[in-house]
Amino acid sequence: MRVLYVDANAWHINPTANLLPVLVRERFPAVRFYGPGFVDDGVIAGGLQAFVDRHGPFDVALLGPATPFLGEGADADHGAVAFLRRYASHRLADRTLLAFFADARAVFGKLPVAVRLVSVLNFDYYATSQKQIDVLLEQSLAVLGPNDQFVLALADLPDFASREKHYVKKADRFTDAWRNFLLQHPERVVTATHFVGPQEYCFDPLSVRPYEVAVPGVEYLLRKDAVRRLAGTRLHSASKTYFHLYRLVNRLGLPAYSHPLALRLYNLFFQRTLADTRCVYTARGGFGIPIRKFFEIPAAGGLLICSPCNGYADLGFEAGRHYVQAEPDALLDVLSEWLANPRAQEVASAGQQLVIARHSMVARGEQIERCLRAMVTRGYRGARWHQGEFVVDEVSPCAG
Repeated sequence: MRVLYVDANAWHINPTANLLPVLVRERFPAVRFYGPGFVDDGVIAGGLQAFVDRHGPFDVALLGPATPFLGEGADADHGAVAFLRRYASHRLADRTLLAFFADARAVFGKLPVAVRLVSVLNFDYYATSQKQIDVLLEQSLAVLGPNDQFVLALADLPDFASREKHYVKKADRFTDAWRNFLLQHPERVVTATHFVGPQEYCFDPLSVRPYEVAVPGVEYLLRKDAVRRLAGTRLHSASKTYFHLYRLVNRLGLPAYSHPLALRLYNLFFQRTLADTRCVYTARGGFGIPIRKFFEIPAAGGLLICSPCNGYADLGFEAGRHYVQAEPDALLDVLSEWLANPRAQEVASAGQQLVIARHSMVARGEQIERCLRAMVTRGYRGARWHQGEFVVDEVSPCAG
């Protein structure tokens, strides 16, 4: 199967965005990459259509996460450039990016390729407008990202969701339009959540890890509550100094996340926190989308203690077997039990093995390929997770 990967080549703060082109290259060796940083400026000036005419035909065209295809016009393009300048490392000129974004929006949906899909692994599902969805429908595009198992209806969100900063900021724009699209068009969704790469595994036993507990990342409401409850205890917590320092430097307008060395150091600090800690706590945000930490923490071999995300059981994670379930108000009691529990290593190892088997880059690549092959033969009806198994619904070529 011949795949065309279209995007701007940048090193992102979010590892999934960095791993996606690697996944495609590993799974589809005949892939061609197109976009600023993947080809020289002269090829970009010739346009996407000319590149396809020269190097095609392709069975699949995938638009990567850095390209604001569903954004509405020039404002979205300038916003994407500003985001890349602040949160990604690259050597791409603004004018090159803007020309590429405009060309991709004009051409991608018209390419003579059987399957054209847009990555929405990093996407604001609740703030998506019907106008944006209509672009997908009118241009017969599919998406790569979570299906309806992982995106709740607004009415089903927990009460605390409305107090999250992101919710308060965009509440007037939130609708169920994206969830309705997922429900009505499973055949347009290549079901995929975040995944981890081989550099994220750590096999050190819990007994040699110097820290007892960590609550990494942005302090959404439940995580903030957990941090507050840990304050003042005698537990040996992993430091978040680097995290707060980077945020401060970023607020001062300095290149905390866009300098190549600083960005890679940030990722390294984060991975070391996970690898050096016995029990790592995280919690769903108000929307409950499966963020990376639900895969990163078990991949790094620590005991995951969490308030689970939407669909975590569907993805194969069982409380007491692969992780320990706890809301922030129970965290101290749970830590007291599991820091001394001889089963902690067993649960941590089971969680790691599940991630390697079902949610690694290799596993996700295999799952995505199954969907795409069914799409190319026009037999795809969608894909769902069921108790840790990835099930593709497709019509047999002999049916009918």
